[in-house]
Amino acid sequence: MTHLPIADPASALQRQWRQAGLVVSICLTAWTLTNMDQALFGYAIPGILTEFQQPLQTIGTVLTISFVSAAGIVVLAGMAADRWGRAPTLTVLLAASASLVGLQAFVTDMVTLTILRALAFGLSGGLAPITNAMVVEVMPERWRGVAAGILQCGYPLGWFLAAMLAAPLLDQYGWRAICLIAFGVVPASLLIGWLLQGQSPVAASTVHPPLANQPMGNQLTALFAPAYRRNSLASASMFFLFGGAYAGSAFFFPTFFAQARGYSQADATALVGLSNGIGVFGYLAAAFVGEFFIPRKQVFILWCLGGAVGLLGLFWLSASPGQDVIWYGLTAALFFGSQAVVIVLIAEIYPAPIRATAIAVCGSAPLSLGFAVFPILVPQIVAQAGWPLGLSLIIVPLLVGSAIAGSILVVKPAT
Repeated sequence: MTHLPIADPASALQRQWRQAGLVVSICLTAWTLTNMDQALFGYAIPGILTEFQQPLQTIGTVLTISFVSAAGIVVLAGMAADRWGRAPTLTVLLAASASLVGLQAFVTDMVTLTILRALAFGLSGGLAPITNAMVVEVMPERWRGVAAGILQCGYPLGWFLAAMLAAPLLDQYGWRAICLIAFGVVPASLLIGWLLQGQSPVAASTVHPPLANQPMGNQLTALFAPAYRRNSLASASMFFLFGGAYAGSAFFFPTFFAQARGYSQADATALVGLSNGIGVFGYLAAAFVGEFFIPRKQVFILWCLGGAVGLLGLFWLSASPGQDVIWYGLTAALFFGSQAVVIVLIAEIYPAPIRATAIAVCGSAPLSLGFAVFPILVPQIVAQAGWPLGLSLIIVPLLVGSAIAGSILVVKPAT
C-alpha cells in the first residue's frame, strides 16, 4: 500500500515566511539604492548653482521637468509590471536610472543635466508601484502593513546613505564626484533581478493571466468604475497634495540649511542625512501603530498633521544645529514617515490584477504631478518672503489638505 506524504503545515508556514522575508529584503534594498541615487542630486544642488551660476528658480524648473517625466513613466512601469512581470521591469528601471545619475557627473550645460535628471528620476519612480505591489502580495495579511512600512524606510535610508557617501567627497572633489557613486548600483540591480526571479510567481515575474491578451487601457478603465471611483479620486488628490508638500521642501532642505542657516555644503548634507536616519524610526512606528493599534487611515492623518508641526518648529523655534537635527528629524519621522502606511492602505483597496497599475495611477503619478508643480512655485515664494515664511505658507497647508483628502477614503480591502 502506497502512503501519500503528509504536508507539514509548520514547514509550509516557515517556507512562506522565508520567502516573504527575502522578497521584502530585496525590495527594500532596491528602493534604498534608487533613493540614494536620486538624493545625490539634492545634495549637489548648492554646487550646481555655483558652477553654472544659476538662481534657485532654475533648479525648481529642473525638478519640475523631472517630476513631469516621472508622472508618465511611473504609469507605464506599473502597467508593464502587471503585464510582463515584476522582476524584469524592476531590474531594467533600476539599472537604467542609476546609469543616468552617474552620467550627470560629465555634463557641461544645464540642458543636458536637466534631460539626464528627468529620465533618471522618472525611471527611478517606476520602482515604487512594483516594489509595493510585490511586498503586499507576498506577505501574510496580518503583517502586510508592517512589511510595507519597512519598505518605505528605503527613502530615508537612501538619503542617509547618500549623505554618508557624499559628505566626505563634496568639499574636496565637488558635486560631480558624488554622481559617480550611482554607477555602483548597476551591477547590484542585476543581482537583485536574479534573486527575484526565484521567488513567488505573483511577486516576482509571472503576469496575471486575465491581462495577457487585453488592451492595456482596460486596467485604467477599471480604476474609475463605480466600485473604485471615489477611492481613486480621493487617493489621487491625497498623493498630489502630499507630493507638492514633499517636493516643495525635501529637495530644497540642503540648500535651505546652506543659504538660510549658513551651513557648508558638507555640513548641510550631513545634517539632512542624519535627520533622515532618525526619521526611520517614524516610518517603523507608523507601520506598527497602523497594523496593531489604530487604522492606517488615521495614522496617515495624524502623521501628516504632526509633520506640519515639525516643520513649523524647524522654521520658527530652532535656534542651534542640535535643535535643527531634532526638529528636522521629527519632521522626517512624521511628514515623510506617513508614507509607511498610505501605500499599503491604497494597495489593499484594489485587487491583484490591477494593483500595480492602481498604485501607479492613483498614487505614484499624482505624487509626481505634485512634485512637478511646486518646485516652480517654492523658489518664487522664497524669493519674495524668505525661506521660513515662504515654506510655512505653502508646505503646511498642503500637508493639511493631504490629510483631509485621506479622510475621504473608504477602506474596504480587496482580495
